Amino acid sequence: MRRSLPLLLVFALLAVLAGVFVIDPASQVTDSPRAAEPAPRLAPLRVAVVGDSLSAGRSRFLGNGLDDESWMSYADGDGIEYAGGWARSGATPDEMAAAAEPIDDVDVLVILAGTNAVRTGRTMAQETAAYERIVQVIRPKRVLISAIPPYRAHAAAALVYGTELRAVAGEHGWNWIDPWTSARNGDDWAPGFSIDGTHPAGPEQYRVLGEAFHRIILQTRALPSARGV
Repeated sequence: MRRSLPLLLVFALLAVLAGVFVIDPASQVTDSPRAAEPAPRLAPLRVAVVGDSLSAGRSRFLGNGLDDESWMSYADGDGIEYAGGWARSGATPDEMAAAAEPIDDVDVLVILAGTNAVRTGRTMAQETAAYERIVQVIRPKRVLISAIPPYRAHAAAALVYGTELRAVAGEHGWNWIDPWTSARNGDDWAPGFSIDGTHPAGPEQYRVLGEAFHRIILQTRALPSARGV
């Protein structure tokens, strides 16, 4: 009996220690991170367009709807929603300003205008008020003023107008953009992109232009809202 007493004490001590370290699985706290919550889905940007034949499409008037020679056909969707606008073949900026009408909830206004001002000999100084009027009528959150493409018949005048257009955009707090980088080779069109030296050659070229606009427009989410609208 005396020899077994220390042994009993050892067993008793082991039982106590085992009880101390018993963990109830239901009481465990996990350190594993919570499952990542999906990012909220952003509403599409509502985009309005004002311009000339470069935006009007095959029918030569945007009011007839988008078609395969409307760059907006290829920019629409995947985060962008076409909100409407006005574009007609041959229109100058002042004619666009006279025809523009209010559009509800426009996130981004794209103005692609100036080729016909160059064609008719009008200067940027004469057309600045037209751009202002378009913005004031549509009242978008952001304004994108697009560069005009090369204009082979009036190359030097188009370059001057484009330089002045960019300056006016900066003075007004508008965003100047250039979706024509794939279409341009120096001061002229890239080989095969235009046949007449004024417009993209066809649907495939308008697709390239529309996809460039799509990328640029989506990037505007990080830009501040337009001033003075």
